Amino acid sequence: MFDIGLIRVITLDDPEALNCHGHLIERAYPGLSVESACIPDQPEGIHSEELGQIAVPKIVELARTRFVDKDMILISCADDPGLAEVRAALPGKPVAGAGECTVALAMKAGKRVGVLGIVDWPPKAYREQLGDSLVGNYRPEGVNSTLDLQTNAGRAACLRAARQMAEDGCDVIALGCTGLATIGIAGELQRETGLPVIDPVVAMGAFAAYGAAHR
Repeated sequence: MFDIGLIRVITLDDPEALNCHGHLIERAYPGLSVESACIPDQPEGIHSEELGQIAVPKIVELARTRFVDKDMILISCADDPGLAEVRAALPGKPVAGAGECTVALAMKAGKRVGVLGIVDWPPKAYREQLGDSLVGNYRPEGVNSTLDLQTNAGRAACLRAARQMAEDGCDVIALGCTGLATIGIAGELQRETGLPVIDPVVAMGAFAAYGAAHR
């Protein structure tokens, strides 16, 4: 069994909510075992640069104290907060972030990538790596944090945004928030638009499965 430590960047008291990303990976990739833990005092997760900066030392501390013996560490946030810092703190330890994994798969799936997220700018890896392939960043109307995605209005707004992305010529949708994986909307977006949709949590699992196959 390939053991993964998965870091959630939103504070969660409900074990089912905490473990939902890990369970998604385990269902998609048999042979992976995921233990999840969340950082403290971030009830809204990360939806601003300031919140990201606050989260980084917590992410590093969690990785060092909880997951140092895991085969791989995953940071379940599309902005990859703390990714470089965890790699520096644990040299030689495989560490991956949801953003970089999503971008890699999106670039394999299409040439005109639209990003669907919760802020008005694409996450870091999307900005830095997509280049001219980035058609645009789309924030659903009324969605300002991952909590908004869990409402009926938020879900409907995501579907409207995805239809607009298809109309604008996107040939692949890269989800720009792991909260979209939490609500399990990727399949619905794909059926609605006919476009491939890259789920960031499933994308992390793909990289972990590759790591497991080549350890």
